[in-house]
Amino acid sequence: MPHAAVPHRTCRWVGYTKVWNVLDYTAMVIPYGHVSKELDPGVAPEYVPRNEVDKWNWDLYDLDVMDGHPLSVQFVGRRLEEEKVLGAAQAIEEVLRRN
Repeated sequence: MPHAAVPHRTCRWVGYTKVWNVLDYTAMVIPYGHVSKELDPGVAPEYVPRNEVDKWNWDLYDLDVMDGHPLSVQFVGRRLEEEKVLGAAQAIEEVLRRN
């Protein structure tokens, strides 16, 4: 999801994560912060959903409910590229820790 996790069994599209398992690609997730009502402007007013499923998922994003929820970033590499994914995750984690 391009936003914090939503309540279980409410998301209609899980292609952001499931597809990598099906393709047997290397993927890794690292935490990087929390949702903040003060910092997050929410969905940009000019955003136009790509389809009804995309609209459904974005409508689940509620800043009042999600304030404080943990956030993470997912890295995806090709099959058998574990070292590259780990290296990218390590480099980005180091940058995130400085901020």
